[in-house]
Amino acid sequence: MRTPLAWHNLIYNKVRTAIAAAGVTFAVVLVFMQLGFRGSIETTVTRFFEAMDFDLMIRSPKYLHLSNPRTFPRTRLYQAEQMPGVASVVPLEIGLARWRFPKNRSAPTESPPEGRTRGILAIGIRPEQPAFTTPEIRQKAALLTDEEFVLIDRKARKEFGPQNGWQFSDADLGVVTEVSGKEVQIVGHFPLGTGLTADGCILVNSMGFRRLVPPMPPDEVSFGLVRLEEGADLPAAAEDLRRRLGCVLPDRRRGDVEVLTRAQAIHYELNRWIGETSIGMIFQLGVVVSLMVGTVIVYQVLSSDVASHIRQYATLKAMGYTNRFLSRVVLGQALGLALLGFVPGLVLSLGLYALTSYLANIPIEMNARRILLVLLLTMGMCTLSGLGALRKVCQADPAALF
Repeated sequence: MRTPLAWHNLIYNKVRTAIAAAGVTFAVVLVFMQLGFRGSIETTVTRFFEAMDFDLMIRSPKYLHLSNPRTFPRTRLYQAEQMPGVASVVPLEIGLARWRFPKNRSAPTESPPEGRTRGILAIGIRPEQPAFTTPEIRQKAALLTDEEFVLIDRKARKEFGPQNGWQFSDADLGVVTEVSGKEVQIVGHFPLGTGLTADGCILVNSMGFRRLVPPMPPDEVSFGLVRLEEGADLPAAAEDLRRRLGCVLPDRRRGDVEVLTRAQAIHYELNRWIGETSIGMIFQLGVVVSLMVGTVIVYQVLSSDVASHIRQYATLKAMGYTNRFLSRVVLGQALGLALLGFVPGLVLSLGLYALTSYLANIPIEMNARRILLVLLLTMGMCTLSGLGALRKVCQADPAALF
């Protein structure tokens, strides 16, 4: 029976092993948090598109992001409705407005004082044709019977002034406040979540939207959500609609609309925020720096351990053990440190995820894919440190013992 030298080396100096495991844990937590924040950005920028009910999306080719989608002629929607295979075309209007904090509220003292305003995303819908797949939104859209009625996202940040607690609830029904200087009344709430450009949103009917966001001309619209008939060929329908709407004119000048599938719209939004802005790069660099920190810590510990046992390694080589065997011992120690640091790092990260989600109201969640990725990165980090420490083992000379 072989003696597990790697394990015995780890438990021989418990303090040194604990320090190394703590370093690995620190790196693991940093990596989990960086990936968690990056994942929350991905969820945040795509949640609206995931919730929208469409197969094809018509929008302006000058589209920037959700809160600044630009507009295109409403007549394009009427043209799309005439295309064979189209079941429905629902207009959607989006713009930024100013929300005034309600009066006489009993919200937490950390909330801003009454009378202050804050940017909020206003979404204009047709109550008879809800633009979202969320059952609660589809049901409560029928409450928007007046231009002064609004539905508010109950996951909006607490700074918007809920009457009772940290989220909007039934206690807020009937509350009257102002949006862009116009009086509105909360008639319901729905679950959606915050975004990068606004910390909350409201749903109003089309007339209410024109009232709150007046700069948009009445013959313009932000989005056209196209639902195809069951069994329709999505790629073929998209190409047909682009051709009918003249998305690309014969002289190669771009038209006044573009047509995207759901996958294309989501990919554009992800690339816009993760690929084209510095947000994605910041979190990617954070992961790299975290792994570098962990690698240095583990290397220092392993290198010190090898140096303190160099006579023992030389003795083993004198007894006939090869460098390959000794390398397995050191790499076994490295992988042992990876596991010893990964488990508490995962537990701490789960707690930090829950705390961050509660305090910051952002969708940061753990998943199996991320756990596996961080485990592999941790093992790779520790293996790299072990390879760096092998040099001293391979240089151990039995003749130096005498």
